[in-house]
Amino acid sequence: MKKLFYAFLVLLALLPQPARADNAENLQNEKLYQEIDGSLDAMIGQMLMFGMRGQSLAEDPEIQKMLEQGKAGGIILFYTHGNIVPYNLAEKKQIISLISELKAASKYPLFTAVDQEGGKVQRLSSKNGFTDYPTAYELGKQDDEHTYQTAKKIALELKECGFNVNFAPCVDLHNPNSPAIGAKGRAFHETALETINHAYAYAKAMKKNGIVPTLKHFPGHGNALKDTHKGFTDITAAWQDKELLPYTRFIDKEYDGMIMIGHVYHKNLDDVPASLSYNAITKLLRGRLKFGGVVITDDMQMGAIVNHYSLKESIYKAITAGNDILLFSNNFKYDPKLPEKAYACIQELVAEGKISAKRIQESWYRIRRLKSSYLQ
Repeated sequence: MKKLFYAFLVLLALLPQPARADNAENLQNEKLYQEIDGSLDAMIGQMLMFGMRGQSLAEDPEIQKMLEQGKAGGIILFYTHGNIVPYNLAEKKQIISLISELKAASKYPLFTAVDQEGGKVQRLSSKNGFTDYPTAYELGKQDDEHTYQTAKKIALELKECGFNVNFAPCVDLHNPNSPAIGAKGRAFHETALETINHAYAYAKAMKKNGIVPTLKHFPGHGNALKDTHKGFTDITAAWQDKELLPYTRFIDKEYDGMIMIGHVYHKNLDDVPASLSYNAITKLLRGRLKFGGVVITDDMQMGAIVNHYSLKESIYKAITAGNDILLFSNNFKYDPKLPEKAYACIQELVAEGKISAKRIQESWYRIRRLKSSYLQ
C-alpha cells in the first residue's frame, strides 16, 4: 500500500497547486500543507472536525493532544448544546483567547467553526455579549442588500473573535411545518429564487470578510417533517426538485465555500441517509451538479446516524460516499475519547483496504485548496 501511496503523492505534485502567498504567515502555512502532502496520517486528521469541552484548551486535554499531533483539522464551538456543561463561548475576551489557544496548539492551520445563522441558531448573541440578529426568514422579507449588510456585521464579529468558518447560510426552502428548519425561521423564503438571492448575499459577505460560508442542508431539509437530531427522517414524499436550485446556481457562480450534507433519507436516492450516500454526494452533487469543493457532513452524532450505525460503519459510509470532512460535535453525549476513536477508525479502514489512500488524498486536496484560499 505504501508504494501506491507514494505514487499518489507524485500525482498530487502534478496537480495545479494553490497560488503561493506573499506574506510570511501564508508562506509558513504553505510549508505546513506540503508537510501534510507527504503524510497519510496527517491527511486523515484534516478530515476531522470536533467539538470540545470548556472555555479554555486546558479543560479538554484530549482535544489539545489531537491538535498538537495533527489529528484534527477543525474545531466547532458552541454556546450551549444539549446538556453539555461547561459551554465554550462565554464572552468576547474569553472567546478570542480560546480560539488563539486552539490555533497556537494546532500543528497545522485550523478551521475554527460556529453556527451563526441568526435567530434561534446563533452561538454569539446578547446572552454572551454580542448582537442579536434576525432569522433568515425575517431577512428574506426584505431586500437582499439588507441581508448582505446584516451578514457583513456577522462576519466582522466572527472574524474579530478568530473564527474562519460559519455553518451558514441555510439554503433550504421555507416550510412552516418543518420542525428543524421552517419552525425556527432558518430558511430565507418559500421560493428557490428568493432563497438564492438572499443566501448569495449572505455568502458573499462571509467570503469578503475571510469567513468560509457553508450551504446547508443538501439535498434539501426544508420540507422534512421530522428532525434529524432526533432520528430517522424520510423526505421521499415531500422533497421537490426545486430544492436543488440554490446549489446549482451557486455552483454555476463558482462557489468556493463548503456544502453541508443533511442526514435526510430519500428512497429514490439511496437506502441510506444523504450524508452516507454515494448516490447523493458523488453521483448527484459532484457528478451531475459539478461541485468540486469541500463537502462536510452534518453532525455525525445526530439521532439519524447514531441510532442506526456504529461509529466505524458511519465513518466508512461517510467517506466512501464522498464527504471530505466529518463533523462530530461531541455534545449530545460527551465522550473525551471520541476524537481519538474517530481518527483510529479511519486508520483501521485504510489498513483494512476498505478506504484507499487515494480517497483520503482526494479529500485532503480539496481541503488544502480551501484552507489556502481562506486561512490567511
